[in-house]
Amino acid sequence: MGSALAVQWARRHADVALLATEHDGAALAAWRGHEPHPALGIPMPREVACHPPPEWAAVLAGADRVAVCVSTPGLRAAVAVAGPLTPPDAEWIIATKGWEPATLQSPSEVVAGVVGGAGRIVALGGPALAAEIVIGAPTAVVAAAADVALAERVAASLRSTMLGVAVTDDVAGTEIAAAYKNVVAIAVGLCEGLTDRFGQSAVIHRFANARAAVFAQGLVDMAHLAEARGGRTATVLGLAGAGDLFVTSLGGRNGRFGRLLGAGQSPERALRAIGSTVEGVANTAAALALADCLSLDLPTARAVDMALREQLLGDEGLADLRELFRAAVAGDGGAEGRVTLER
Repeated sequence: MGSALAVQWARRHADVALLATEHDGAALAAWRGHEPHPALGIPMPREVACHPPPEWAAVLAGADRVAVCVSTPGLRAAVAVAGPLTPPDAEWIIATKGWEPATLQSPSEVVAGVVGGAGRIVALGGPALAAEIVIGAPTAVVAAAADVALAERVAASLRSTMLGVAVTDDVAGTEIAAAYKNVVAIAVGLCEGLTDRFGQSAVIHRFANARAAVFAQGLVDMAHLAEARGGRTATVLGLAGAGDLFVTSLGGRNGRFGRLLGAGQSPERALRAIGSTVEGVANTAAALALADCLSLDLPTARAVDMALREQLLGDEGLADLRELFRAAVAGDGGAEGRVTLER
């Protein structure tokens, strides 16, 4: 995502540099060799210079904005290095999604704690696959900040004919949606993957009914969690929540990981097959820990946790689907009453 945002800002004629961490050796080598980006499949524009860690200080010294796109476990360490090198009035744009495992803090809370205060921080959310941003496919995202004027400035820097940016002050709702949608996407993928285990007929279209019910319950869980943290249900029902969940279930890593689990692969084997970070695994544990602190029940997270611990999916075919479905829709489904299944 860092590379994709760099491409978009370059299109908008911004002076942009891409900072590679110690984990980005392949991307750095591709840039130096004029080769396609290993994840995006196209060469990076030459106006986007890529810099290894020893060159960070020189680049950050003149930065007006810093976009942070590392994975959640590495967020604090990356910002701890970059923060002291960056002007004190620089704006921070956070595309990291999830919760810090040790503290259960959101990305914006982590960054605020490191650089001092939340007044210069914007959280990005919404349905934005990096590869589609790079090729200029129509995309809409959300910029969230306590200071709406700051969010609007960042939005204006990114907007183009094919990239729309909505603005909100609901940082909590945007960040919770960004994290919890990974959990729900795994649950939706699990339903789809079970059809791969024993085939499908002309009648069964990858358990579309079950996937829709799990999707809906996931949105309800997301709304409950957002409200408990001061967010708004309207945010969950928009781009940041329903939109991001849809694209992640349809074509994201978390949805594909869930499908592999449902098809019978172990979590370890499924992770190897994906070959990159599946945020929903850590997000599931963090969501359940956060739910305990808030006295909430999150059925979709509980169902995914059972699958990850291999207590739900074995070799039972349709029996597995029944148990998954029973666990994942054990909440209110967004209706007046609770969904009840015969035992």
